[in-house]
Amino acid sequence: MPLKAISLSEQIAEHLGDRIIKGDLPPGAKLPEAELAKSLNVSTNSLREAFRVLENRHLIEIQPRRGAKVCDITEEQVRELYDFLFLLLADLAARAARNWRPDELEHLARLVPLLQERYEAGDVAGAHQLVFDYLPAMLEFARNTYMSRTIADMIPLLQRYSYIALTEETTEFGVSITIFQRLLANVAQRDTEAAAEAIREYGENQCRIVLRAVAKRSAAA
Repeated sequence: MPLKAISLSEQIAEHLGDRIIKGDLPPGAKLPEAELAKSLNVSTNSLREAFRVLENRHLIEIQPRRGAKVCDITEEQVRELYDFLFLLLADLAARAARNWRPDELEHLARLVPLLQERYEAGDVAGAHQLVFDYLPAMLEFARNTYMSRTIADMIPLLQRYSYIALTEETTEFGVSITIFQRLLANVAQRDTEAAAEAIREYGENQCRIVLRAVAKRSAAA
């Protein structure tokens, strides 16, 4: 794992979280403390702290006397996340259209051509990561600490589900770019209703794809 200017437990959490998001650690997988600590060359105390971070990010559950395991993915959980989170994200998009300042759109405008580059290169993982690298900057448009924190709290789970969507149906990639292009234009034109609708459409489309993937996996199990 590359070292970053963050705590060791946070580094461990990011490393394991990335593996969960990309499916290397599948739903229901157990996370044996001793084995993981040895393979990562960290103490069990640091690993336990990382587990608590991952639990707060809704990626694992810690069961008393049974240890930690990767959270399952059910149709109900997918629907609940998208219903709730995209209500907030639609409001965030409307706030962005209403409140943006002259120096705040340049950074976001670079996102679409970068996504297009990764699309043409077939770099699904890179595109997925790019969107979530940009998301913290988008949260500034909320101008509301509680709203930003609530959205940020749910982002790792959205990353997990959206990665499923991107890998399940490659058409999701092109749809995402088209909607992001429309969203940026709506925000630039200060069209609050259209900006909110673009985000809702994005969430509904992605939710359908994730639900199809979950149903397919359940049928194959």
